Amino acid sequence: MNEKPSCRVYLFRHGETANSKEVCFNGHFDVGLSAKGEDQFKEWAQLLKNEPFTAIYSSDLQRTRTGARSLGEPHQLEPVTYPELRELCFGAWEGLSIAEVEKKFPKQLDERMKDIEGFHVEGGETFEQLKQRVIPRFEEIIARHPNEQIALVCHGGVNRVILSHLLEVPIKRIFRMKQDYAALNIIQYYGDEPVVELLGGATHLPTSAQDKKIAIQ
Repeated sequence: MNEKPSCRVYLFRHGETANSKEVCFNGHFDVGLSAKGEDQFKEWAQLLKNEPFTAIYSSDLQRTRTGARSLGEPHQLEPVTYPELRELCFGAWEGLSIAEVEKKFPKQLDERMKDIEGFHVEGGETFEQLKQRVIPRFEEIIARHPNEQIALVCHGGVNRVILSHLLEVPIKRIFRMKQDYAALNIIQYYGDEPVVELLGGATHLPTSAQDKKIAIQ
């Protein structure tokens, strides 16, 4: 690869949500983080405090904004938010658990897994529609930061469509990319060519300050 390194992107999923034990489909529902979710990003902020971030971005939902603020504090950076970076809209499923969806909408979960590209809930979006709103904004952000390092705090579905786009993975295979709460993906651009250097990384802060590592889960 002959191009010099250009934009470097730290792409995070938000931390654990306050309703993570009950709700699986938050979508545009504006839930906050649990105490654990907040701690996950305090740990990331501590680990990455010396990284040369020049900008922090997130969706406009509080579960991403909270993590983005934690990341930005050591760098005196205020996150920039965009509604285009919101999670997939789940329509009638929003705020429901898997058990509730199975009860209220029989067989729809199976239908979704059989047609990941085209399935959508009443009032919701398909993954293809999600991709069509996320990718233009993502590319606009990248173009704004040549030769800089930035961070984005987004959502599981958003991260998957970004990564599937960069890696040219079909949307029907999107769930092959694991995105746990507070997962980190690192993308290094060489000119216009992206290289995914880390996929689904997690952090821990061991007792020894000299043994801080990023583990791939």
